[in-house]
Amino acid sequence: MSQNLTQEEITTLREFKRDLFNLYWERFGVFYLHVMPHPKLEIGKRGLLNAEKESGIVLVFGDKAVKVLDSKPDYLFAELQFGSTWEPTMIPWDAVFRIYDKFQNSATQLRFLQIETNTNPEESLSKPKSQKPEVTGEGNVIRVDFGGKRNE
Repeated sequence: MSQNLTQEEITTLREFKRDLFNLYWERFGVFYLHVMPHPKLEIGKRGLLNAEKESGIVLVFGDKAVKVLDSKPDYLFAELQFGSTWEPTMIPWDAVFRIYDKFQNSATQLRFLQIETNTNPEESLSKPKSQKPEVTGEGNVIRVDFGGKRNE
C-alpha cells in the first residue's frame, strides 16, 4: 500500500468516505469514527491526548453527541461532546480510518492519508517530505466492550 495515489484517486476516496459517513448518519442511531492523527485534524481546545497522538481517537456520532454537522468535500465539521464540553471538530476525510456501528454489525476499515494537499505545485517541490512510519493493522486494535457492568 505504499504506492502513490493520483489526485483523482484521492478525490474518489474522500467522496467514498463522505458518502459512507452520510449513510451511517442516516441509517444508524449511534456509530463510531476512528480518526488517525493528521496535520489538519482539529479537536477544539482538547486536541489529541497521550496515546491518541499515535493511535488516533474514536469519536461517537449520534443525535445526543453531535450539536452541529457540516459535511464538505475535503473535511467534516462537527461540534462534538467530550464529557460536558462541546468542542468544534474538523476531521479531514484523509484521516478517517474506520467507521462502525454500535453493535459492530457493520464495520469498515479504510485507507487513511497523512498528506496535505497543495494547490501550488511549486510548494510541493520546494518542501522536503518527511517520511512517516507505515501503520499496520497489528498492534493498533481497538476493542470496545458495549456490555454493561458485570458483577464479578
